[in-house]
Amino acid sequence: MTSTAPGWYANGDQWETYWDGTQWTDQHRPVAPPAMPAPPAPPSSVTPDAAPATAAFAADGALMKFKSHINGKNADVAIFSDRIEWLMARGVSGAKVTAGVFTAGLSMLATGVKNGKAGTEMIPMKAISGVTTKRDGMINTVVTVTSSSSAIGFRVSHKEAEQMRQLLNQLILA
Repeated sequence: MTSTAPGWYANGDQWETYWDGTQWTDQHRPVAPPAMPAPPAPPSSVTPDAAPATAAFAADGALMKFKSHINGKNADVAIFSDRIEWLMARGVSGAKVTAGVFTAGLSMLATGVKNGKAGTEMIPMKAISGVTTKRDGMINTVVTVTSSSSAIGFRVSHKEAEQMRQLLNQLILA
């Protein structure tokens, strides 16, 4: 079994998240700005991010790809012309591990441990009724996508939030 070394890893183009060797933590920090800023993209186009796609999350034909926090968990998100799709890795939460340590494993025995398989979720574009943004600190914005049955908040960089809002509004109104 290979494991990724603990450390800071890019999560979008403006911030990093700390990987403790077993799971993503709630620790975030801004990425140091590059020596020369990249030229701005034309306002009418949205450039896909270079976020890696996994085998379970094929993002072929995606108009935009990025990393996000959804309900406090990291997710790979892709926006297509007909849907928004995201992949959230499943695994053992820090709370479950802590409870397992304090109860000598009895809580894990009682509730079980989910396997490491990832799952995708999706919202059809025709079900989206609104898109709102709200700043969340110095470097992040929460883009809330409201559908007929729920509201999902995608926590992304300010730049990605504006690109996402513009793209979704174009797709909803098309």
